[in-house]
Amino acid sequence: MSEPRTPGQGMPCGERRELIAGVAREQGRVWVADLVRDLGVSRMTIHRDLKQLAAEGRVVRVRSGATSRTGPGGSWSA
Repeated sequence: MSEPRTPGQGMPCGERRELIAGVAREQGRVWVADLVRDLGVSRMTIHRDLKQLAAEGRVVRVRSGATSRTGPGGSWSA
């Protein structure tokens, strides 16, 4: 019998990144520690995802996480 999977285990990276970008957009900010806990993946996986999302211009990297390029709820922030 297999172990129960946490949400991020086995999730394709593109799907996981969409989820991360969506949370950042809705909440305005995401934290690495929260993403590791909630998605059940390693810190390095989250760092790679945030690096890619930042390269795409979808988030702005900050210490220990990222902020949305728009404010919470999708409104633009400078």
